[in-house]
Amino acid sequence: MNKIHIVLIMASFWTLFSCNNKQQNKNFKLQSKQDAIHKIVTQNIYGEKTKFNYSDFNDLKNNKYYDRFLAGELTVTTGKIVCTDPMYMELGFPQNWIIDKGKYPVYLYFGLEEDYKGRIAYSEMVIKDEIPAYWEFSLIKENLLADEFERKMNGYYPVENGLSCFTDFETYKIYEQEVKDFYSKDKNANFYSDVLASKFSKNKHTSKSPLDEEEEWANFKPANSNGNIIMFSSGSGDGLYARYVGYDKNGNVLKFITDFIKLDETEMR
Repeated sequence: MNKIHIVLIMASFWTLFSCNNKQQNKNFKLQSKQDAIHKIVTQNIYGEKTKFNYSDFNDLKNNKYYDRFLAGELTVTTGKIVCTDPMYMELGFPQNWIIDKGKYPVYLYFGLEEDYKGRIAYSEMVIKDEIPAYWEFSLIKENLLADEFERKMNGYYPVENGLSCFTDFETYKIYEQEVKDFYSKDKNANFYSDVLASKFSKNKHTSKSPLDEEEEWANFKPANSNGNIIMFSSGSGDGLYARYVGYDKNGNVLKFITDFIKLDETEMR
């Protein structure tokens, strides 16, 4: 095969890749209004307008108020991402966007200021290490949600055990069945104490957090799964927390963030 043939094949490959990429993003349309000067997003969710300010997490890697810690790489097998409390497991549905299969780093950001010192303020899954052109609440498709309340609160999720996680939807379904099977054998058992606690304990003193004597994070692989679940504590404990997705100008997902800083009443809808 001569060089001309190789060049033609490579050109065809990149043309096909480019077309596929355009095909994936052709339906991309912002569901919000962006105020890039004040870094405020106004988004209409189930008929109600809500706002958030993204200035604090727009460029977390370079934010001097947080210490960045790599919790591990998430193996993504379908491109559909779940973020939920891994013990409470409410709203364990995929986000309404899809990424390529692969492995992506997950970072935890520990606060350095007194009000939040040592606690996880944000978790961040990095698909591509760029500052997003647009931010929005990361939503679940409305037809998957049970009632009007869940649809109105789309973009938030409940934490009842002080834990959250990132995982692929395929892995999550395997994990969900593993938990069900565990309790079917003994309804008085405790999956966290009997299974997860040892995984968290392995990671004590691995971050720079002054609270690292606590069990802050774990990289858990369900049995019979090709993927993993990166679990981490929610910095303010139990509550209702926001999820955000950052896009580039072409609608490709760059960042997926969970915000564990307690919201003011003015920010809640």
